[in-house]
Amino acid sequence: MKPEEAAGVLDETRAAQGQGEAPEETRAPEDLAEDGDGADDQEPGLSRPYPALFETPEEAPDAAAAAGRAAFVLRAGLVDAWFLHRSDTLWVTFDNLNSIGEYDPPQPWLQGRAAKAGASILGIMASRKDWYRNAETAAVITALREAGFFARFRNILFVGASMGGYAALAYAGLVPGARVLAFSPQTTLARKIVPFDKRYRYAQRKWDWSEELPYRDAAAAITDQEVTLVYDPLEHEDRLHAARIAGPRVTRLIAPLFGHRAIRMVKELGVLQDLIEAAAAGRVDAQAWARAMRGRRDLHGWRRGLIKSADARGHDALAARVAELSLEIDPEMKAARRLLRKQRKARRAEKEARGRMSAARAEGDERILVPGGAAGVFTGEILSLGAALVVPEREHDTPLASGVIDAKGDWVELSKAWIRARKTTPAPTIHPEDEIEELAGRHLFCGHFRGHFGHFLVESSARLWALDHIEGGVDGLIYLPYRGAIEPVRRAIEGQAGFFQTLGIDLPVRSFAHIQRVERLFVPELGFGWNERYAGSPAYRAFMQGRLGAAAPAAGGEKLYVSRARLPAQRGGVLGETVIEENLARAGYEIFYPEKAPLTEQIAHYKAARQIVALDGSALHLAAYVMPAGGRVGMILRRSKANAADYDLQFRNFCGITPDVIDVIKADWVAGDAARVDFRSIGELDFGALFAQLIARGYLPADFRPELPSEAEIRALLESYEERRGEPFRALGAQERHPEDEEEE
Repeated sequence: MKPEEAAGVLDETRAAQGQGEAPEETRAPEDLAEDGDGADDQEPGLSRPYPALFETPEEAPDAAAAAGRAAFVLRAGLVDAWFLHRSDTLWVTFDNLNSIGEYDPPQPWLQGRAAKAGASILGIMASRKDWYRNAETAAVITALREAGFFARFRNILFVGASMGGYAALAYAGLVPGARVLAFSPQTTLARKIVPFDKRYRYAQRKWDWSEELPYRDAAAAITDQEVTLVYDPLEHEDRLHAARIAGPRVTRLIAPLFGHRAIRMVKELGVLQDLIEAAAAGRVDAQAWARAMRGRRDLHGWRRGLIKSADARGHDALAARVAELSLEIDPEMKAARRLLRKQRKARRAEKEARGRMSAARAEGDERILVPGGAAGVFTGEILSLGAALVVPEREHDTPLASGVIDAKGDWVELSKAWIRARKTTPAPTIHPEDEIEELAGRHLFCGHFRGHFGHFLVESSARLWALDHIEGGVDGLIYLPYRGAIEPVRRAIEGQAGFFQTLGIDLPVRSFAHIQRVERLFVPELGFGWNERYAGSPAYRAFMQGRLGAAAPAAGGEKLYVSRARLPAQRGGVLGETVIEENLARAGYEIFYPEKAPLTEQIAHYKAARQIVALDGSALHLAAYVMPAGGRVGMILRRSKANAADYDLQFRNFCGITPDVIDVIKADWVAGDAARVDFRSIGELDFGALFAQLIARGYLPADFRPELPSEAEIRALLESYEERRGEPFRALGAQERHPEDEEEE
């Protein structure tokens, strides 16, 4: 929307409301719980819980006794079914996070609006904020259905918002012919199904979203029901949840800039009552909804959302114009005032930044050599650059092109990264369409941020050593987004916060989608990484070993088996790793699952271990930082042509240990159209040869007798992998390519 269009959007509002915003209409208590999840929206002078609007009906002993009554409460454990008859239209309502405990004594959500519509109401009232992830919800609805309760109603509407919207969608199928009205619904919180939604982390962890408890996915519960969805398509998560809900009778009513609590502004528009009644009667009119949406320009909250959205997307002129017009309507509108103050401050800051950049260029560049930092391929070099550009990958440049360009426009080769053992990032080129942002302060260039822990260790930690050698310190760390994908990288940075804390790094860690011109940028050499860099530079080893080693005291068994058995099937592994676990456990090994333990616990176990057996993988890279000298490592290859030499180089240089490499692979199994081993492939081991080597090398006593699986059991293990992955496997032939520089996962 252009600024002049924004003026047109708000003209009617200005004419209707004059110089001030009309006070919000006083609301009855029953309206207060309709705003969806989140903060309370209390009427001045009222405190929660509010007095109930209706007396609590008499309790019914069971569904059969309740079915013919005009009113009842049916206790069902974690939920109560609260019913009041008014007509042959029934609203079945579900609580949202904010409506639980709203009234004393408790009564259903939307009770007041049902009374206004003359509709009967069956409130499925939650006793806790468990997202109706309990057996009682389905049980009480089913019992009432079997008792004939729903047969007396001509129109039945399941209705809820957010958490309640999930429940309305999930359980409506229990009552044939029921319609659904869901405001901003989540379809599920099962992370494997909706990895994009991380808003309700407590609820995702606390309640049972496993396949064992039915109605896990509300989207899967919708077949041919008549469903009306109301949501804000600009709310990323809400839009993706809504997209999962499909069916021949699904109507989508979009409410742009209404936010997750869309029901709040639907109510402020004055159309909530009509919408619910229309949904119950099966006469929702999408065109009438679109006409009603024109009134959103009158809403303070919508104008505030428009300002916020335009600002977030960098549409400064639009945001300013809307703010100015909003202040004409409401001179006290805080969001508009904040936006204009922010823009004035940003203009001043930009002017100051230009001055600093000019001074940084004048100060010039410097090459710092760390004493004792040179060894082998390492020089111990850090470049200090004024007004340098940090350039992420962009679609219009050469694939993978990224890194640093100095103030003179020259490519800084020290910023080059290795994508694989034989592939580096090319120099980027600045294009006229590139957006360049100014970043004040002193920052450390850290290369690409990799989300996978193994790549993170090998590549994303490789420049952190410079923090011990920059006089005056830095203001923050800058990472390039790997493959240019900024949002996944920002989430990955958040996920690795514990790693930086363990290293004692208390600095902002940032990544940018656009080119940054940095006032003072420090670019260190890669102190770790592919090929001969697995040895680690002296400065890198000192930094990582010193900080990780101090993070936790040694704790755990001296004999450790580091398992991958509990990683997702997509991550690959070997057939029958539990065979290794069970046999080594009999021999006194502690079985350790590193992905289930915090970083400090992993470090404690590796420090305590004098003997580690493990499949090749990320865990061994971490162990090499902290294992004591004199220890032993037996590394079992899980695929042909694994990069065993990299682990050997790291262990020998970090802790003086030469790993025993055990290669007993009988076959590599791959799925789909894969034509080579990779991080997803499955290794089939010769278990007899494996345990013979472990005995011969002293990891097991000479008289140890392993318990080995039969061929039929091995085939069953392969079938189990196929079932978990959802696709068949095939064994690679000896002639198929096994590259040595493939990316490890």
